[in-house]
Amino acid sequence: MVALQGGSGYVRGVRYQNVRVDDVSNPIIIDQFYCDSPTPCQNQSSTVEISEIMYKNISGTSKSKNAMKFACSDTVPCSHIVLNNINLESRDGTVETYCNSAIGFGYGYVQPSAECLTSSDKEKIIKQEPELALCGMAGLAAGIPYI
Repeated sequence: MVALQGGSGYVRGVRYQNVRVDDVSNPIIIDQFYCDSPTPCQNQSSTVEISEIMYKNISGTSKSKNAMKFACSDTVPCSHIVLNNINLESRDGTVETYCNSAIGFGYGYVQPSAECLTSSDKEKIIKQEPELALCGMAGLAAGIPYI
């Protein structure tokens, strides 16, 4: 999922589930700094708001070192990102997760680790109701604080 710099609006309530990837450059990506110009783009503070994104049962291999990349704006951070049962590897070594201004958490098996996602309510959400952890939108709709 990429958002052009200088854009407006929002993307929310998206679930990627039961996906197998094979030797792809960006298995899991959120990039609010995307630039489709042949020349470098000037960084802009406005961007599309991205929230309530779930990745569940994603596995396979990555060409890039950053198998998961959450490049979010400091002024419009990404929020409510949930990772569950993620298994991404590389054919040539280890893979990593990159985060900038990304709020969320991983639970269950998550490889590579997503400790760079920040969240203060992870344990509370998972214990309240299992489905909340599977789809943050359910908790928000019920008025339960999420992150």
